[in-house]
Amino acid sequence: MSIDTSKTILKIFGILGIISGIANLILGTMTFLGIGLVAGIAAGMDEELGGALGVVAIITAILIIISGLITLLEGVFSLKAVKDATKATPAWIFSILGFVSAVGGVISTIGNSNGFTFGSLIGPICTLIINGAIFVAANTIRQSVD
Repeated sequence: MSIDTSKTILKIFGILGIISGIANLILGTMTFLGIGLVAGIAAGMDEELGGALGVVAIITAILIIISGLITLLEGVFSLKAVKDATKATPAWIFSILGFVSAVGGVISTIGNSNGFTFGSLIGPICTLIINGAIFVAANTIRQSVD
Protein backbone atom coordinates (compact mmCIF):
# COMPACT_ATOMS: atom_id res chain seq x y z
CA MET A 1 0.00 0.00 0.00
CA SER A 2 1.34 3.44 -0.85
CA ILE A 3 1.96 6.18 1.70
CA ASP A 4 -0.67 8.43 0.09
CA THR A 5 -3.30 5.68 0.26
CA SER A 6 -2.36 4.98 3.89
CA LYS A 7 -2.70 8.65 4.79
CA THR A 8 -6.10 8.83 3.08
CA ILE A 9 -7.32 5.76 5.00
CA LEU A 10 -6.06 7.17 8.29
CA LYS A 11 -7.65 10.56 7.60
CA ILE A 12 -11.07 9.17 6.70
CA PHE A 13 -11.20 6.57 9.47
CA GLY A 14 -9.63 9.01 11.92
CA ILE A 15 -12.47 11.49 11.45
CA LEU A 16 -15.06 8.71 11.64
CA GLY A 17 -13.33 7.33 14.74
CA ILE A 18 -13.50 10.66 16.52
CA ILE A 19 -17.20 11.03 15.73
CA SER A 20 -17.95 7.42 16.72
CA GLY A 21 -15.84 7.64 19.87
CA ILE A 22 -17.64 10.77 21.06
CA ALA A 23 -21.01 9.13 20.32
CA ASN A 24 -20.00 6.04 22.33
CA LEU A 25 -18.82 8.19 25.24
CA ILE A 26 -22.18 10.00 25.27
CA LEU A 27 -24.08 6.70 25.02
CA GLY A 28 -21.99 5.13 27.79
CA THR A 29 -22.53 8.14 30.05
CA MET A 30 -26.27 8.10 29.38
CA THR A 31 -26.36 4.38 30.13
CA PHE A 32 -24.43 4.91 33.35
CA LEU A 33 -26.75 7.73 34.43
CA GLY A 34 -29.82 5.62 33.62
CA ILE A 35 -28.68 2.73 35.82
CA GLY A 36 -30.44 4.10 38.89
CA LEU A 37 -33.71 4.39 37.04
CA VAL A 38 -33.54 0.86 35.62
CA ALA A 39 -32.47 -0.67 38.95
CA GLY A 40 -35.17 1.30 40.79
CA ILE A 41 -37.92 0.13 38.47
CA ALA A 42 -36.70 -3.47 38.64
CA ALA A 43 -36.30 -3.28 42.43
CA GLY A 44 -39.96 -2.33 42.64
CA MET A 45 -40.70 -5.67 41.04
CA ASP A 46 -38.04 -7.79 42.71
CA GLU A 47 -34.95 -6.85 44.75
CA GLU A 48 -32.75 -9.58 43.30
CA LEU A 49 -33.75 -8.68 39.77
CA GLY A 50 -33.05 -4.99 40.44
CA GLY A 51 -29.58 -5.78 41.79
CA ALA A 52 -28.76 -8.06 38.87
CA LEU A 53 -29.96 -5.54 36.30
CA GLY A 54 -27.97 -2.81 38.04
CA VAL A 55 -24.74 -4.84 37.83
CA VAL A 56 -25.34 -5.71 34.17
CA ALA A 57 -26.08 -2.06 33.36
CA ILE A 58 -22.92 -0.87 35.14
CA ILE A 59 -20.75 -3.39 33.28
CA THR A 60 -22.40 -2.47 29.97
CA ALA A 61 -21.89 1.25 30.57
CA ILE A 62 -18.22 0.73 31.48
CA LEU A 63 -17.63 -1.37 28.35
CA ILE A 64 -19.30 1.24 26.14
CA ILE A 65 -17.17 4.00 27.69
CA ILE A 66 -13.95 1.98 27.27
CA SER A 67 -14.87 1.22 23.66
CA GLY A 68 -15.59 4.89 23.06
CA LEU A 69 -12.23 5.93 24.52
CA ILE A 70 -10.37 3.41 22.38
CA THR A 71 -12.20 4.56 19.25
CA LEU A 72 -11.71 8.25 20.05
CA LEU A 73 -7.98 7.84 20.73
CA GLU A 74 -7.59 5.70 17.62
CA GLY A 75 -9.17 8.50 15.58
CA VAL A 76 -7.06 11.23 17.16
CA PHE A 77 -3.81 9.31 16.70
CA SER A 78 -4.76 8.36 13.13
CA LEU A 79 -5.13 12.05 12.25
CA LYS A 80 -1.82 12.85 13.96
CA ALA A 81 -0.13 10.11 11.92
CA VAL A 82 -1.36 11.75 8.71
CA LYS A 83 0.42 14.98 9.61
CA ASP A 84 3.56 13.42 11.14
CA ALA A 85 4.66 9.92 10.09
CA THR A 86 6.71 9.51 13.28
CA LYS A 87 3.44 9.51 15.26
CA ALA A 88 1.95 6.46 13.50
CA THR A 89 2.82 4.00 16.28
CA PRO A 90 0.02 5.10 18.67
CA ALA A 91 -2.53 4.74 15.85
CA TRP A 92 -1.12 1.29 15.15
CA ILE A 93 -1.39 0.31 18.85
CA PHE A 94 -4.94 1.61 19.20
CA SER A 95 -5.95 -0.22 16.02
CA ILE A 96 -4.84 -3.45 17.73
CA LEU A 97 -6.88 -2.56 20.84
CA GLY A 98 -9.86 -1.71 18.63
CA PHE A 99 -9.48 -4.99 16.77
CA VAL A 100 -9.45 -6.95 20.04
CA SER A 101 -12.51 -5.00 21.20
CA ALA A 102 -14.27 -5.77 17.90
CA VAL A 103 -13.49 -9.48 18.26
CA GLY A 104 -15.15 -9.29 21.68
CA GLY A 105 -18.15 -7.66 20.01
CA VAL A 106 -18.38 -10.45 17.45
CA ILE A 107 -18.16 -13.11 20.18
CA SER A 108 -20.79 -11.42 22.35
CA THR A 109 -23.08 -10.98 19.34
CA ILE A 110 -22.80 -14.65 18.45
CA GLY A 111 -23.37 -15.62 22.09
CA ASN A 112 -26.44 -13.39 22.42
CA SER A 113 -29.21 -15.44 24.02
CA ASN A 114 -31.94 -13.11 22.75
CA GLY A 115 -31.78 -14.54 19.26
CA PHE A 116 -28.70 -14.33 17.11
CA THR A 117 -29.07 -13.16 13.52
CA PHE A 118 -26.37 -12.73 10.91
CA GLY A 119 -27.55 -9.15 10.41
CA SER A 120 -26.45 -8.37 13.96
CA LEU A 121 -22.87 -9.20 12.93
CA ILE A 122 -22.67 -6.40 10.36
CA GLY A 123 -21.56 -3.73 12.86
CA PRO A 124 -18.87 -5.79 14.62
CA ILE A 125 -17.51 -7.14 11.32
CA CYS A 126 -17.32 -3.61 9.85
CA THR A 127 -15.43 -2.56 12.98
CA LEU A 128 -12.99 -5.44 12.44
CA ILE A 129 -12.43 -4.37 8.83
CA ILE A 130 -11.94 -0.70 9.76
CA ASN A 131 -9.46 -1.55 12.51
CA GLY A 132 -7.63 -3.87 10.11
CA ALA A 133 -7.39 -1.08 7.53
CA ILE A 134 -6.07 1.36 10.14
CA PHE A 135 -3.55 -1.24 11.30
CA VAL A 136 -2.23 -1.80 7.77
CA ALA A 137 -2.16 1.92 6.94
CA ALA A 138 -0.42 2.89 10.20
CA ASN A 139 2.04 0.02 9.76
CA THR A 140 2.86 1.21 6.22
CA ILE A 141 3.52 4.71 7.51
CA ARG A 142 5.58 3.37 10.45
CA GLN A 143 7.76 1.34 8.10
CA SER A 144 8.35 4.35 5.85
CA VAL A 145 9.92 6.22 8.77
CA ASP A 146 12.38 3.45 9.66
